[in-house]
Amino acid sequence: MTFTFSSLDAQRQAGGKLIVLMTWLMAPVVLGARLATHGPLLGIAIASVITAVGATLALRLAPTGSTGRALTGVALMAQVSLLVAALGGHAWQTDMHMTYFAALALLVIYCDWVVIAAAAATVAVHHLGLSYLLPAAVFPGSASLGRVMIHAVILVVEAGALIAVTASVSQMFAISAAALAKAEDAVGEARSANEAAEAARRSEETGRVQHAETQAASERQRTDAVAALAQALSRLAQGDLSIRLNTRFAEAFETLRADFNTAAGKLADALIVIDGRVVGVRHGSDQIADATVQLSRRTERQAASLEETAAAMDEITATVGQTASGAKKAAQVVAQARDDARRSGEVVSEAVAAMSEIEQSSGQITQIIGVIDEIAFQTNLLALNAGVEAARAGEAGRGFAVVAQEVRALAQRSADAAKQIKTLISTSSRQVETGVGLVGRTGEALDRIVAQIAEIDSLVSDIAASAQSQAQGLSQVNGAVNQMDHVLQENAGMVDETATATRALNADAAGLADLIAQFQLPAQAGGRAQERLRA
Repeated sequence: MTFTFSSLDAQRQAGGKLIVLMTWLMAPVVLGARLATHGPLLGIAIASVITAVGATLALRLAPTGSTGRALTGVALMAQVSLLVAALGGHAWQTDMHMTYFAALALLVIYCDWVVIAAAAATVAVHHLGLSYLLPAAVFPGSASLGRVMIHAVILVVEAGALIAVTASVSQMFAISAAALAKAEDAVGEARSANEAAEAARRSEETGRVQHAETQAASERQRTDAVAALAQALSRLAQGDLSIRLNTRFAEAFETLRADFNTAAGKLADALIVIDGRVVGVRHGSDQIADATVQLSRRTERQAASLEETAAAMDEITATVGQTASGAKKAAQVVAQARDDARRSGEVVSEAVAAMSEIEQSSGQITQIIGVIDEIAFQTNLLALNAGVEAARAGEAGRGFAVVAQEVRALAQRSADAAKQIKTLISTSSRQVETGVGLVGRTGEALDRIVAQIAEIDSLVSDIAASAQSQAQGLSQVNGAVNQMDHVLQENAGMVDETATATRALNADAAGLADLIAQFQLPAQAGGRAQERLRA
């Protein structure tokens, strides 16, 4: 039976398993030999099992290295040594030394001179050491140097021959492996050259077909890209900004599709922003409309203020009427006092002092009449200013101009009455001076004159109070007129600015809305913007 291995490593792996198997098989042989000599069994049995386990571990831990193989060879030689020791004292002990040479020859299967050398060294150490320490474990009887030397020479010769053989076989394996590798490389190169030639022929055949197909495919891609781009540009020209080229083009035209989508997107985004600005413009117009409503309400409040002013003017008119009535009564009383003073000339002596007091009172009355005259002048001036401001206000101040005219007429009548009173007082003073000589004869009449002069003083006081009330009313009217004039001027400016801004905003919003209406924006953003615009 022959064994064929594909490589030296495969042979060494199989040899390692064989050596370990032989090590385990030697264990029962050692035990049988020990039983044949009736010697102690436990110690040698443990040593044999330990040796077999050591060989197994050496092969497991280093299955491919020389170290593992050398340890298995040493273990095999140790088992042989245990077999020789187990037959100690037996006639076959010397014959069992042949087992060393058989085991050493078995290790040639490794084709590793390191294993042969390690095994031979193990045997040499065993023989040299135990021949003197424990001779019964090596040779029957006693050991001799000559016997040891003979065994050593035989061992060296056999080990040398086996080492030479294993080295030669290893070199032959290496040479054959190199030659096999070169042959395989040559076969591979030839096969590659053949395949390359065949591929070149096929590629040349198919190259023409692929070139034609590539040109046709490129033409189709270009045609498809141009058609899709033309359709998209047509819709874009119609104002549809939601168009996008979603189908991918060929690699050569993909940049064109991406640029078109980017341009359309940016244009749509810009118009969406403009659409939002239109909404803001409309919102501003609404705010301006609210401001106009507020302005209208302020105008209504101003109208109410004008009504209050008219009411105040009515009160002033009534006060001026009361002043005129009081002046008329004062004139009647003064006339009656003049008659009584003419009839009471007899009492000059008693009435001289009274006439002096009357003369002083007349001076005071003249001053009061001057104050009334000044008030009438100021009233006339205020009425004139009010008429001028009403004329400046135009149509809206026409009613107020009428009121100012009436106030001015009343002020003129008050001034005329004051002048008449002043004239009467002057006449009365002259008459008093004339009637000084008659005072002595008109004592009783002079008493009545004094009483009537006191009544005149009361009436003049009433006139003064009415004139003061009239002055306060005219001051209030003047303040109200000034305030209304300021507010009206501000309102006029606001109305003009509001009207101008509203017209401009509405025109801009309408123009932007018309421009945006020409485009169809993307569905989401554009739809929301159009809803805001309609709202």
